[in-house]
Amino acid sequence: MRDLAMQPLKGIPAFPTTQRSLLEQYGITSAEAFFDHAIHDAQGLRRALHVSQAELDRLVTLAEGHLTRGFVRRCRQPVTKHPRGVIVDG
Repeated sequence: MRDLAMQPLKGIPAFPTTQRSLLEQYGITSAEAFFDHAIHDAQGLRRALHVSQAELDRLVTLAEGHLTRGFVRRCRQPVTKHPRGVIVDG
């Protein structure tokens, strides 16, 4: 059975407290949520954390070390949208 538990940022001792506190203000408390945001909106996350791209890259690498390979692979896949069309109640 796969472990579906989230890895809290508090559980990563090397993750800086200052950045962790800022992330908590946005409701980002797990390594998974941080990693997903960093991959899909690096510029916004950099601005929110007041860090350089190099520092964000370091934090991403740090968080990535606590995630499953499958999760990392899925996050790095391009986002695709599938049109659903119009739903009409009969």
